[in-house]
Amino acid sequence: MSKLEKTPSGGKLLYGLTAIFDRPEKLVHAAETVVKEGYEDYDAYSPYPIHGLDTAMKLKRSMIGVVTLIVGLTGGTLLVLFAWWTNSIDYPLFIGGKPLFAWPSYVPLTFEMTVLFGAVSTVTALIVVWLGLPRNSHPLHDTEFMKNVSDDKFGLAIEAKD
Repeated sequence: MSKLEKTPSGGKLLYGLTAIFDRPEKLVHAAETVVKEGYEDYDAYSPYPIHGLDTAMKLKRSMIGVVTLIVGLTGGTLLVLFAWWTNSIDYPLFIGGKPLFAWPSYVPLTFEMTVLFGAVSTVTALIVVWLGLPRNSHPLHDTEFMKNVSDDKFGLAIEAKD
């Protein structure tokens, strides 16, 4: 059955089990317990980042830094290749005995293009890949649970499929 189907009795399916805590230490302890029990489809909710929660949840290290580095270096390399091709092959200008491709003049441009490509790829990867957006709804949106954990409480949700 999908999440949108109803049970034979006509009621909605249970999304999962949620718990609300009033201290971040309790949330970290609960996350450690959930991992120890072998659950895999769960998530923690907090109004601010909690030190040690990612370790307690056994989350893998994010690859977003690697994506940023690779795409940023690609952008800088493409700019250098484009500048070299334009100034040395496509439209060479011989002015005052200067070399056709004087690389020091392109260092600031290369830096800027690297930063631009890296920033755009980071935002794109964050929105599309890691957050899974655009996502228009989630079963926990507009629930009392979300209202509590987005203000001053901490929450843990274990999906029913687990």
